[in-house]
This record gives sequence, C-alpha cells and structure tokens, in this order.
Amino acid sequence: MYSTSQTGARSLITLFILYTIGLVSTEPNAQMLNPARAVYDLRLNNERDSGKIYSVTGRLIVELIENCSGFIFNHGFISSISAAGSSDLVHNTEASVWESRDGQTMRFTMTQKINGTVVEQEQGQADITDKGESKAVWLLPQSRTLKLPHETLFPISYNRIVTKKALSGSRGFQISLFDGSNKSGYYHAAVFIGPRQKKIPNLEHQFDTRSWPVRIAYYNYDTLTEIPEFEIGFMLYGDGIVDDLRLDYKEFGLIGILKKLEYLDQPKCE
Repeated sequence: MYSTSQTGARSLITLFILYTIGLVSTEPNAQMLNPARAVYDLRLNNERDSGKIYSVTGRLIVELIENCSGFIFNHGFISSISAAGSSDLVHNTEASVWESRDGQTMRFTMTQKINGTVVEQEQGQADITDKGESKAVWLLPQSRTLKLPHETLFPISYNRIVTKKALSGSRGFQISLFDGSNKSGYYHAAVFIGPRQKKIPNLEHQFDTRSWPVRIAYYNYDTLTEIPEFEIGFMLYGDGIVDDLRLDYKEFGLIGILKKLEYLDQPKCE
C-alpha cells in the first residue's frame, strides 16, 4: 500500500512555509504578523513522473491567529490520492501550533486520518534556551526528547527570516528548522531566493506586487545523504503572501494555487 509518510499530506512537513500568509513586511528589519485565513487548491503536478499515482486532488486551509502571548497556527488538509493497483486514499490532517512572540517556545498537536481512521497523533513542546539546553519533548505518539541546535528556528520565526532575507536582497541561506514532526525531528533547510520580479497574483487582492521565486530544500538532521527529503517552491510577495506552490516529494509533486484570502482581527495588547 502507498505509505502515508510518502504523501503530500504529511502536513507538518509541508505547511511551515505557509506561515508567510500572515507576514506583512514594509522594511527589511520591520516584520509584523497579520492574522489571516487562506485556502489553497492542490493538484498533481503532471510535469513530473509520478509513478503509479495518476491523480491527487486536495484542499488546504491555513489560519493564523494572534493573541497577546503569541501566535496560533491552525490548518486542515484533505486530499484524495488515486494510484494504480490500490484503492483510493482519502487523507485528512488537522494540526495546531502555538509559538511565543519571542520565538523561544512552541507547542504543537497533530492528528492524521486515512479513510476516516486515525493513523497518527502528535503532541509536544519545544524550547530554545540561552543555556544550550534547547530541546523538543513529545507526549504523543510516545514519550521522546530530542536535543535541538541553539540556532534552531520555529515556523513563524523561520518565515520572518525568509521574508526579511528576500527584502534585503539575499540570494539564500541555511538554517535549522523544527516544525513538530516526530518522525523527522528537525531539518536543515537550504533556502534559495531568485531575483526580484513584478508578478500579477492569481487572486484578485491588494497584493504587494514585488515578488521573489523561492526554493527550499529540506534535509533530515540525522541523514548524511545529499538528496533532500523534499523540496518546496513558491512565489513570495512583498507583503508575505505565498502563491504558486510547488511541493516536490521523491515520488510525486503537487501544485497549490491560492483561491481565497481573508485577513483576521488583531488583538489589542498593552
């Protein structure tokens, strides 16, 4: 049977780049988060060899909520995968991440279902400290502790850096990233930023039309191979909006198009 870990539905692996839906960047050193809800339609990338997979359709809903202690990121992802020689798989993932405003603490939960049956659950917390004791602790699926490099970033802080680097003219950088994935631990991310463009977005909206093509390769921290676990490409706009997604896995690729965007209220914090 087609392995769930090999599908585009492994959402915590893919979605951290989508935190940028809420980033509003007016100057290279002045990013703030703008709460938002976005809907993406996903389909199989037919330009790639997908082996026995002949159809993937899906929808991704991401929501960034701000409170006075930090940021809450919720997402739901549902996909239907059709492959030769096997029954169709309907994969549903729901996840939530809270990250503190200083980027030092993260709490995460995730539930995955296949054809309505729960196949995986994750829950835990991660902390970055100045004393060299940075670590992630899982309560589910089983008790586990993993030491993290001190320079590790959590998803929202990570995407601030991506946008900041693009605005400052950087062509790339590398960083350690933790997104809550139990199987993967954390990633070494290699970020490549193309020349600035001026592209008209697919969605009718007041976009900042400054844009950069971005490509990110993710390598598992304990794997010595030079081949990334997966790669992601997208168009990053000057106000942090992401569109034209390309999610590339070893077995197949997905294309994601932004279909709906709604900004949410910000809290009034003293």
